[in-house]
Amino acid sequence: MDTQALLEIAYAPYETIEHPTREDWRKAYDALIDLAESDPKNGTYPNTLGYLCYYGRHTGERDYAEARKWFEKGADLCVIESTYKLADMMITGQGGPKDPEKAVGYYEFLYSYCRHQFEAGNDDSKFPDLALRLGRIFHDGTTVGKNDIVALGYLLEAQYALNRRKRFREYGDGTVEKNILSLMADCEQPDRELKEQRLHGLQPGRVPAYFIDEDHLLSFEIEPMDSGVIRLACRRVRKDGKKPSEVLWSIPPAMVCFLTPAVVLYAADVRLVWNKDPGKPVLCDRYEYDEEKSLHKFFLGDDLRCRLMGGDYYLSMDDFIGEQM
Repeated sequence: MDTQALLEIAYAPYETIEHPTREDWRKAYDALIDLAESDPKNGTYPNTLGYLCYYGRHTGERDYAEARKWFEKGADLCVIESTYKLADMMITGQGGPKDPEKAVGYYEFLYSYCRHQFEAGNDDSKFPDLALRLGRIFHDGTTVGKNDIVALGYLLEAQYALNRRKRFREYGDGTVEKNILSLMADCEQPDRELKEQRLHGLQPGRVPAYFIDEDHLLSFEIEPMDSGVIRLACRRVRKDGKKPSEVLWSIPPAMVCFLTPAVVLYAADVRLVWNKDPGKPVLCDRYEYDEEKSLHKFFLGDDLRCRLMGGDYYLSMDDFIGEQM
């Protein structure tokens, strides 16, 4: 049977058969096996086989061991969905040994990769699915330390990105949305006073962590203000000189999420401000923090460009530019 005929059988239960029977799913399974054998570098087939076995559509019984085998093959072929499904199974030990630390590593790597895609304008990415998973593990607290504020940050990002994804296609996202909303409701909510504050404290390391990636540098201007406060106006700069991507930024205490081109920080009680080029914006591609000295260091390559020592850092809601969730 040629490839086109196999494809029609394999995906008929998804695309052309309104109420597929178990026999339809069995034929799809057999066709997918043939396709996977004839095209071993195509990760789509192992990914689909993983779902068939996970839900037992072709047999009536779930087979987690076989599902995990197919998701492993998909992950080896760099299929994002296979990789996070494999991580799901590693968290709980479905179909094989538990390995929660490795699973979280998969989540974090895919989250960063898909976040980069989303910020670059790909609203059809798997980013909501990865942000949801990280939100879940921080709320659950068994794999990492429980932290509902961190969990809400990820869940706000998942909700924001999912709303954008639904503008283009439904994607079967009803279940994803229900899971996001259910987890958000289960998290300990910020009180009303905290939500209404216009200033929110944070560590300045969050800015380079979010702004710097393989395509972007961080640029910030240091402006002294009254009462010993400094203002840091932070923007992304593309390495190739083109228009930079916006940055996805969530503020869990206020329960909001943005895509924004800039973030403005205010810092009080900074004991040292050193800029290699005084009066000019600081451009950096690397950040280090010395916790013992409370020293923030910003580098361009190996060249130290700026040092800030101490300080309490805040961002102002009034300085945000961008589309709010």
